[in-house]
Amino acid sequence: MKKLLYLLMVLPLLLVACDDKEPTPQPKPEKASLTLTSDEVVEFDAEGGEGIITFTYDGGTITGNDSLTGSTGQLEVSCDAEWIDVPSNVDLLGTIQYTVAKNETADAREAKIVASIDDLSFKVTVKQAAASDTPEPEPSFEGWGIIGTINDWKIGEAILMEEANGYYVAKGVALSIDDKFKFIKDGDNALNRGGNGQVAEPNYFYKAQSWGSDIYVSEAGRYDIYLNKTEDTYYIMSEGKSPAEALEPLAPGEDLWEVYGNFEGEKMRLTTDRKYMVAKGVKFSSTVAEFDIRVNEGEKVFGANSDAVNEVEEQILLSEASGIKAKANVEAGVAYDIYYRSDMSSAWLMPEGMKPLVWEEVTGVAFSATNFALSLIADGIELFLDFNCGVNAVDSIIPEGTYYVNNENDGGFNFNFENEYDMRIDGVKTKLKDGTMVIKHISGGYDITIDMESIHNHKVNVHYAGPVGEVNMMGRPITNPE
Repeated sequence: MKKLLYLLMVLPLLLVACDDKEPTPQPKPEKASLTLTSDEVVEFDAEGGEGIITFTYDGGTITGNDSLTGSTGQLEVSCDAEWIDVPSNVDLLGTIQYTVAKNETADAREAKIVASIDDLSFKVTVKQAAASDTPEPEPSFEGWGIIGTINDWKIGEAILMEEANGYYVAKGVALSIDDKFKFIKDGDNALNRGGNGQVAEPNYFYKAQSWGSDIYVSEAGRYDIYLNKTEDTYYIMSEGKSPAEALEPLAPGEDLWEVYGNFEGEKMRLTTDRKYMVAKGVKFSSTVAEFDIRVNEGEKVFGANSDAVNEVEEQILLSEASGIKAKANVEAGVAYDIYYRSDMSSAWLMPEGMKPLVWEEVTGVAFSATNFALSLIADGIELFLDFNCGVNAVDSIIPEGTYYVNNENDGGFNFNFENEYDMRIDGVKTKLKDGTMVIKHISGGYDITIDMESIHNHKVNVHYAGPVGEVNMMGRPITNPE
């Protein structure tokens, strides 16, 4: 699935040179490519500074006849100019950083940085002005601003950024896909921040780098552009959106998971939340929500196993290429969170701010004919229940019934209020305040429905069906019904 990561482990030795000597050919996969994505010619004034070269590498398609040897997984880089400091080896992650020393001579100078892998290579020409040729600085300003093709790279016409809530921001900036820009500080071109050669998708955040590449967007539009106060991250947000709503861009080779449906925007990216993936704040246009889960915009599509209309918080079983939309009854225009777990092939439509609970482990112990304990562990939640049945159990099988946290009992089916370890949320103890647990017998296990609330207003509303394992403490194992 992740071809690039695989090829990094097995590709032949990468060779880099700074002269015209051709590297010794090595066996390699078919149609490999090494592409320069930043400028071929870079110019510095006499003061010098830092620069960054960006590139992409694709090892191609491995065939059964390929003979692979001695891969280091690195690019070798060199330059014969002493005034350029460049690393001799870099990882194949798409960037080469270098430093240009100050030119104190009366002559302009020029050198080349060269990189190659087998018979693939690229060159970057670095030019530096002579000390006497350094132009007078353009009109300056205080703070951060934006210059680029939108103002002909003129410092005097920079778009000034305002300070707001821990960021520098320029709002309503119109950009086309051909526009490029950078951030500069105090009107000084040497105090700049650029990107890493990666196209900026709307509503994502990216690393800002000194002497980084020109920044450009994938879609034309008007944007609120942010630079954080630490000056290391920038955000290209749709008008009116804040950096808090920005997503992290995909890593090289990472799959894009999205949910498609009859909601505002029609699709949203799923982001990782522990064992789940989630799209938050989804507002459906109908009282019946319809959606499916897609990988890489349709490379794989996961739909519902049946055409049933579910309720909010119910587990919806999914399968690949079912062709059926997952459905649930909702309130139109109300925000919901969609959760997905690939290991369970399931999705949940939850009220905004609520997370589904799936018990990873359910164990128990019988202390007597009427006193039992259950331990339930989910993602981030541990629930320990010590309760009295009110009736004698037969063969350590928990009697069917409703068990109460409060004093409203049904024949003495109550939890033990003195237990200090009723619940842990992310490791923090919290006692139960009220609620019920309903136990029914099923073949080989129990059907357990829990609806409870802690003294800190944590709600636990979950259904579990299955066997109960054995708790490692003194007592007898709970028997699962036949």
